[in-house]
Formats: sequence, C-alpha cells, structure tokens
Amino acid sequence: MLRLIAFILCYSLSFSLYAVQRYQSSIDSSEWNVSSSPIFCEMVHPIDSFGNGRFTYSSGGELAFQLQVQQAAAPINNVANLYSVSPFWREPEQRELAQIAISKGRVPIYIGGNLAKRMLHELEAGRHPTLHYKDLTSYEDDVVVALSSANFHQQFSLFQQCISAALPYGIDQLKDTVVNFDKNKHHLSKKQLEKLKDIVLFASIDRNMQIEVHGHTDSQGRRIYNKKLSERRSSAVEKYLLAKGVSADQITHHSYGEAKPVDSNKTKAGRANNRRVNILINLE
Repeated sequence: MLRLIAFILCYSLSFSLYAVQRYQSSIDSSEWNVSSSPIFCEMVHPIDSFGNGRFTYSSGGELAFQLQVQQAAAPINNVANLYSVSPFWREPEQRELAQIAISKGRVPIYIGGNLAKRMLHELEAGRHPTLHYKDLTSYEDDVVVALSSANFHQQFSLFQQCISAALPYGIDQLKDTVVNFDKNKHHLSKKQLEKLKDIVLFASIDRNMQIEVHGHTDSQGRRIYNKKLSERRSSAVEKYLLAKGVSADQITHHSYGEAKPVDSNKTKAGRANNRRVNILINLE
C-alpha cells in the first residue's frame, strides 16, 4: 500500500505544480464501440467530460489513433507526452512511449502506424495509454487524458475482425478509373462492369462520395455523331451505378465527344485509348 501511495504521489508531482485536469472514464462507465464496413473500421472510446479517443483503419491505409475534444483547442504550438500507465490495482508502473505534436482544432492529436499499434498492445495488456500536456487555453494547467482498458478486449476482437476482412486497397486506387470501349460501342461488357463494382461498393458506404462520369470518343466520324456517342457511353455508366443503388445526388456526367483526347488519333492504339469513360471520384 505504501508503495502504491508513493507511486501516485510521484506520478502527480512529475507532471507539474499547477492544477491538474484529469480525464478518464471509470471502470463502470468505460466503453469501447466498434463500427465496421469493408472499407472502414472504427473503435471509439468515450472519455467522460472530455471527448473521445478513436482507433481507425481505412482499407488500403494505415491504422491510426485520434483524440477528439468537445471544445476546439486554441492554436498554440504544443507537445504531449504519451505514457503507458498500469491500473491502480496492479504493480505501479509508468512507461514513456513518445512525444506527440498537438494541432489546433477538434482533433488535436493524431497518431499513426506503429505507435498506434503500440497503444493497442498496451490496452490489450491491461494498461492505460495516457496523454499529458499543458492546457491549450490557459497554457498553465496540466491535462492528463487516459484511455481505460476496462471492457476493451471483446470490442478489440471485433475491431481486428473488421481489419482482417477489409478490402486490400483504398478509394485512392479508384479515383481515376477508365472504362474503354470498342469502336462505335457504348454497351458495358462483363469486363467493364467488373471495373465498376468497387466504385458501387465505396459509394454505397460513403454517401458523401461524388462521382463524375466523363464520356469521350476518338476523332473518327462526324463530330455531332461522336458527341452523341460519348453521351451514350457516359449514360451507360451512370445508369449502371444508379441501378446498383448509388444515389443520383452522388453522380454527375459530362460528354465531350472527340474534344479531349488523351492520345494521338493518328494511330490505332491511340484511338483505342481515346474511346473511353473517365470516372473521377471526389471525397467531400
């Protein structure tokens, strides 16, 4: 008991002689909530009277941790110390893990890659990843924010399952999808439809995703005919997306005929490259 009291006193005094604002959910109120999809996994931990900590994983991306606050932080350059602290019922121990830059706004702390993985490891081991920094408003008080490992393990298992099932690539690999067409054709083949399936999946999950469909042709034939052909090509793609459940509010389409080639129309290969629909994806 004396050793525990000494640890608590040293832990407190090591931060500062100013007032200390401590934020950590109690054992009874500690929650971890997982939401999952094939493209995004999230595990959120509400922190009483403060905000929340959240681990995220995007398909094709990296694991990350974000600390979100209820009140936006003031634009003061600052640094937080990240510790791993044993719960009070264990042998007292405090490990310093890293120093983290603090940004202004509602997400003052972002941690990616291996350090985010280390935080999960500490939680899995029953320890509390703890951030300590100066109050960003007064710049005098110490702020200590801890993630509780209580009720963590079951939700962590669900989070791991989501990551394992996530697509191996992200939306960045679909941002400039090109669907090519044979001469004078506008109907979509099975091969072309395969290219569109993943766009449908991402768009159905992220309703803020905007899709621009641009139809093009080569320069053979009359311009009026080519303009109408490019319209049929862009419309074919748009109709497929709509039929698969993508919202009409997410799609705009344009038809340029032969006006915007990406290759020379003087060669067979160049004309084949120009007979296309470009699908541009914007994330709001």
